[in-house]
Parts: sequence; C-alpha cells; structure tokens
Amino acid sequence: MSDSCGDKCETLEWLRERIHNKKHFTARFIGQIADASGMDAELIVKIFGGVLFVILVFSDHAHFFANQLLVLVPALLIFVFPAEKPTDDSLFIYFSLFGALTVMDRSLERIPCYYIFKLALFVLLYVPPYELHKRISELIQEQLKKQKSNENVSEISRSQRTTPKTNQSTRTALPPPPPQPVQEQPKPVEQAPAPAPEPVPVPVPVEQPPPPPPVEQAPPPPAPAPAPVAEAPQAQQEPPAPADPEPKLPSSRSHSDLADGSQRLKSGPNPMQSNSFYNLRSESNGFNSRAISPAGNLNDMLFLPTGKLVFNAPFDYDNLTSHMKITNNSHHRIAYAVKGNAVPRVMANPAFGILNVEEMRIVAVSVQKFAWNDVDFQKDRIAFDYVLLPDDNKENTFQMSMFQQSDSKRRKNIKIEYNP
Repeated sequence: MSDSCGDKCETLEWLRERIHNKKHFTARFIGQIADASGMDAELIVKIFGGVLFVILVFSDHAHFFANQLLVLVPALLIFVFPAEKPTDDSLFIYFSLFGALTVMDRSLERIPCYYIFKLALFVLLYVPPYELHKRISELIQEQLKKQKSNENVSEISRSQRTTPKTNQSTRTALPPPPPQPVQEQPKPVEQAPAPAPEPVPVPVPVEQPPPPPPVEQAPPPPAPAPAPVAEAPQAQQEPPAPADPEPKLPSSRSHSDLADGSQRLKSGPNPMQSNSFYNLRSESNGFNSRAISPAGNLNDMLFLPTGKLVFNAPFDYDNLTSHMKITNNSHHRIAYAVKGNAVPRVMANPAFGILNVEEMRIVAVSVQKFAWNDVDFQKDRIAFDYVLLPDDNKENTFQMSMFQQSDSKRRKNIKIEYNP
C-alpha cells in the first residue's frame, strides 16, 4: 500500500508541476487563461480534460484531434521551448512509437476509447514513476550489447578456425631450409680466429708519445677562473625570488576578498544584500550612458571587460568570482555604486567607492551557487551608477547624497552570462 501511494503521490506531484510551476510552458499557458478568466488553474485543467475526453470518445474526428495533440506538444518543445525539450533518445522512441501506432489507427480504432488509451500511453512515456521511455531505451541497449557480444564470439571462432591452418602451412615450410644454413655457418666460424693476432702490434707505438705532452699541461693555475663563473648563476637566481609574490589579481575562484559566504566585505555584510538602494528594478532605474548624447559621454569612466562577464560551470561553488577593472578617465573625482537585479545571488565587492583622477580599482563580482534548472538567469546583470563630483567636494567617504544632489548621474550596464 505504501508503494502504490508513493507512486500515486509522485505522479500527482508531476502533474502539479506542469500546472503551477511557471518553468513549464503548460503552466505559463494555464496561468494566462486563469488571469484572463479569474478561474482556478486546476479547474481549467479539469474542464479541458473533460472536453478532450468527450471529443476522443464520441466525436467522428477523434483521430484528427488525438494525432494533432500528439504532434503539436513535441513540436512546441523542440522549436518554441527548446530549454524544456526531452532528450534525443526519448524523442526518438516517442516518434518511432507514434508512427507505428498511427499506421494502425484505422484498424485499432474499433476498440472502445482507443484514442484515450493511445493518448494515455504517450503520457506514460514521461510520467514518473513509470517513464516508459527509459525502460524501452534500456531494453534497446541490452539488445545492442547482446549483438555486439555475439559478433565478438563469432569473430573469435573464425580466428580460431583460421589459425591452425596457418600454423600447419608454416611448419611444413620451415623444416627444409634449416639444414642448409646450419652446415654453412660452422665453416666461417673456424676462419674467424685468424685475424685475432692483428691487434698485438698496435699497442707498441702507443707508448712513445706519453713523456713529452705532460710537460705542456701547465694550465692548472687558471683553475680559479671557473670559480667566479660558478658564482654568477647564483647571483642570477636571487632576483627572480621576489617575482613570485606578484599576483596582482586574485584567481577567478579566490575567496581572499570574501568572508563566510554571503558576507563579502571583511568589515561586515555586503550592503547590496541589506540596502534596496543597490537593487535594479528596471532599465529606467537611473540613466543609461548609452542614451547620453556623444557630447556628454566622453569615456569618463573605463571598464574592462567592457560589456559582459562570463562565468563557467560548475555553479555549485559558494562564491564563483570574476574581476573587473574600472578606471577614472575624467578630470574630476567620481563616486560610483554597483547595483544588480539578481541580489543576493550576484553581488559586487566593493559595492561603492570614490575614484580619484586616473585611479584604477579592481571590483570582484561573485555568484552564489544555484541550481541551473530552478533559476531564471537569462536577464542577470549589474550596473555601475556613477556621478562626477564637483571640484569643491573634498569628501573621501562615499555617501548616497552624492547621487541625490548631482545632475551628472550615468550608468554602465554589464551583462552576466553563464557558460554551462
């Protein structure tokens, strides 16, 4: 009883996901109807199911409606909503089974409620805990393995049948030639010792030259010369030692600028997480530097990279960090603040600051771990809002009033992309 209840609960949970979870196109479509009519989503599904049941049982066009529905749904998943598309193997099984049954529709529609059973069969291909497409694919793989094993066995048997024939042919071919070379080899072996006495006269002339040359070998004094040469490479090895601690930029997954997960500033929690000032609500929330006339947009602030940040998978790290370089390229001091539309999943550190003229700063942009299929990440971005401070403003600490009292507010959007 518990197993059957578990299976039913799993099936009902799968159906509720398709009705209420907007991640699926069916839930989005039902939600639009519910918003327009004011009806409950589950009531809309019940009405649609009842109408479909009546059509498939009593209508003369049940063949048309059933097959159109079975073709339209996978077509939408393949061409309109590819992010929700099933695997290629499951689609192959689906269309193969659909083609085989559709050919036999006219002969099988004599069965009462045939098109209801046909529609239910294709639903069971993907509804847990049944998921018939997985079982069918497993059967196909087992058959392929058996075929491969049978082919291997047949190849081995063929090789075993052919190998004894080759062995017999080689054995019959080998015995006649060996006696001939065996008789010829001992003759040259007896002649070999004759040239042995020739090396005896050679060592006699070698003993004459040794007495004069050792007198000329008087260059032992230059021996100290190689000593400084040996010391030179030691002196060369000393300067590269300080070159090791030169990492100016932390690595893409460095945690040195972060503290305990979401608390990214060492002195306390990141203000982006606690202050709504750093949240982007829409594109119109602040000025966009792209909309400013060329006379007013003079590259007063430089960004590297210029348009987007790319984060590579996997996305199960606590803080996946990339870095940006910002530079004050104007003749005035600049106050900036970083905002985002995916806080606290995407945040920057430091989130605000003041840049002096020609000053450069590194900003770490970090992404918290998230589930790839449960988050709408396609519109993620951060924005640098900045203002030019007047010359009489000598404040060294960032204040929000700098944005409220300035008419030169500008924005640079940086898109966040994810590479799975």
